[in-house]
Amino acid sequence: MEQNRNMEQGGTAATVPAEKKNENRKREVSGKDAQIIRAFLESVGIYEADALRVSIAIADGKVSADNISADDRLALNRYLNSSTDNDRLTADNVQGHRLNRAFGLLERVSEFCDKQQLVTVNRALLSIAVNAEDINRAVSSLDKRPASVQPAQANTGNNGAGK
Repeated sequence: MEQNRNMEQGGTAATVPAEKKNENRKREVSGKDAQIIRAFLESVGIYEADALRVSIAIADGKVSADNISADDRLALNRYLNSSTDNDRLTADNVQGHRLNRAFGLLERVSEFCDKQQLVTVNRALLSIAVNAEDINRAVSSLDKRPASVQPAQANTGNNGAGK
């Protein structure tokens, strides 16, 4: 009987595959797919890829404005607060700026969503864009930046010791 038990254990061990689970999940990307992905990544602006990722998760119902993780909220806020004219961003126009960025993101994410999903994303993005706490954080981070960048005085090596 003990010999049967040993044989059963040995047979069970032989049926377990030796390969790892992750090896089954590998997806081969064709050259054409890689070119499409590369072109897309080259076309997105700063923080836009993460904002699109979060927006698509909202569209798919995986995330909402109420249960969004801190990392995903940060990704959206980074996108909403950023722009090329960020130096002119003031406490008075932060909300308008964030709304304009949200509408731009909605246009971009519309390529990946149907109408109902777009409504869901719209609702979530707008609630985050006008969120008073997020706006206050954006304004407080503006206050920490220097007003203008001035070049440091060059150190000529003459510190007055030779006078």
